[in-house]
Amino acid sequence: IFLKLQQNEKVLTKKEIELQRIEEQKLNLRSLMYDWLDTKKTTWAAITIKKETQSIEKRILSVFGELDFTKILPQQWLTFFQDMLRSESIYNRVEKLVSHCRNAYDLAKFHGQIESNPLDGILKYLDKGSKGNMKHVSLQELPELVHSIRGYRNSYTAIALELLVILFPRPQELRYAKWQDFDFEKRIWIKPAETMKCGITHVVPLPKQAIELLFKLKEIRTVSDFLFPSRDSLIQPMSEATLNNALKNLGYRGRQSPHGFRHIASTALNNQFSDKEQVIEACLAHKKHGVKAVYDKSTHLDERVKVMQWWADYIEEAF
Repeated sequence: IFLKLQQNEKVLTKKEIELQRIEEQKLNLRSLMYDWLDTKKTTWAAITIKKETQSIEKRILSVFGELDFTKILPQQWLTFFQDMLRSESIYNRVEKLVSHCRNAYDLAKFHGQIESNPLDGILKYLDKGSKGNMKHVSLQELPELVHSIRGYRNSYTAIALELLVILFPRPQELRYAKWQDFDFEKRIWIKPAETMKCGITHVVPLPKQAIELLFKLKEIRTVSDFLFPSRDSLIQPMSEATLNNALKNLGYRGRQSPHGFRHIASTALNNQFSDKEQVIEACLAHKKHGVKAVYDKSTHLDERVKVMQWWADYIEEAF
């Protein structure tokens, strides 16, 4: 050490030496999580990869990123996720993060880096809660909610929320929607594959009420390509927090989430069109599996035009 000081070489602390060892052997959790995310690039849409990477970086790697993942104890993970649940009540997000970490550890096990997964069985011991992303009011309460939305102080956000009601897309699909995705002559919204959960392009028939909202939005639009750009940057979409906060400001904290509008629409459509299960599944952009995926190539577009208009009319007539 004295010789190093004479030669002006940096003397590493024990902690720095340990971090250097972890980095050299790629045993830090950051490396493991990125290796696992690489395995999802062929099955997840690009937008999902981006969203989940940002969530992992913000919530997991900011705390455990530089640690040796082989030495993070099960009780550390339990305390970490339990504290996150109790402080933020983000049950669905915590379940996803637990799943991501558990799967990453499984990858490490197959690489011979660990013998057992410290996250196995952890969900049994975490607080239980309702699925936060699916919270929704009843069909009977929807007219009052729509009335509140229409009176919201921010016109951009109000239109976004009402389009979520009428078209019931996944929130990220609407947030990433661009003007170029809309064909007003054909009255359709062509959602590109990269914004879709299943990674497949999806066409949405636009009822007249949605067209009217989009024209209203055009009157106040910015130069952004996005229908709903970020407040901070015209080249970024609106934050998911903007929609969540708007519903909270309207008095629907814990009662209605942006994603929950899909559940309301699904319930109403299944009640009204009980004999058109595949049409409703197509309206919801659910990916088909098994035999249906092989033999049913139809997107039921003509039928969906009628179903989507019925739903928009139903909402309008409720006032």
